[in-house]
Amino acid sequence: MTRWERELEEMASELGDKLTPEAVVDRARSANSALHSMFDWDDADAAEKYRLLQARGLIRRVVVHLEPHKPNEPPVRAYLNVDRGSREYVAVSVVQSSPQATQAVIAHLLTDLRSVQARLLRYADALDASDELRASINKFHARNERKKRAG
Repeated sequence: MTRWERELEEMASELGDKLTPEAVVDRARSANSALHSMFDWDDADAAEKYRLLQARGLIRRVVVHLEPHKPNEPPVRAYLNVDRGSREYVAVSVVQSSPQATQAVIAHLLTDLRSVQARLLRYADALDASDELRASINKFHARNERKKRAG
């Protein structure tokens, strides 16, 4: 365990086994804190990084309907995060027309899915909820199969 992880653990213990971002930042302000080096204390640099984070959030919030004649179909993100040497957001219509971009998006989504599945199973085991989780997964798959058959 690193020094900053130990410090977070100590803080959580002091705060009743919970942490808040505000408390962590307050503790990290001290140059003596192991957390201090984990933050960008240059206000101009930190502000620019935060604006980039906000911009990513804005881009992800734009949605479109891929099939406008099917109003009950849920919308999808208008811009997809595609790795083409560097990460960039590409219009879904462009991704649809590019086999390479489509493969990159699918690969990224499958990686995310595997990560979420592994995390779900770890927590389900740890929280003694494995049976409940497996039942929910089976229900989800059954619903998707019914949707596929319905067209």
